[in-house]
Amino acid sequence: MSTATLSDLLRTPKDVIKLTRDGAVTVVRRDGPDLVLMRAADLAAQREGLTLASQVMRASLAAKGDMVSALKSLWAWTSLLSDAELAQFASDMDANVWAAVELDRHDSLLLEFHRWRETADAYAAGLPRGNGCYQESSANRPVVERP
Repeated sequence: MSTATLSDLLRTPKDVIKLTRDGAVTVVRRDGPDLVLMRAADLAAQREGLTLASQVMRASLAAKGDMVSALKSLWAWTSLLSDAELAQFASDMDANVWAAVELDRHDSLLLEFHRWRETADAYAAGLPRGNGCYQESSANRPVVERP
């Protein structure tokens, strides 16, 4: 976390605000408690990550460590995933939730969660199940003449 003084913020606000590109900035004050300056999107992502982590942890503890049951109890869309996909989702979440809490970084947890939710969303929209690849081989596609 970067640090700046309140005087720095008052004299050169643009320079201090630029520091928020790399994360939160502690603004040190002599006459009061320190402040934290951060981008609103970073704060929203932090809140989303903390909320997701706490939901998954509570459900996991309630399910006595059975992550598949925990995830099924949280989100109805998990029923759209195959058994193998659900097992992989549970493994991904199990690996990421504990690391996210320990490191206070929720990027990987949110990324995995959104990937799996988007997969279920694609299935709900009627897209076919693939083999785990985002694109099929061009050798399997029919040749189409240009109009």
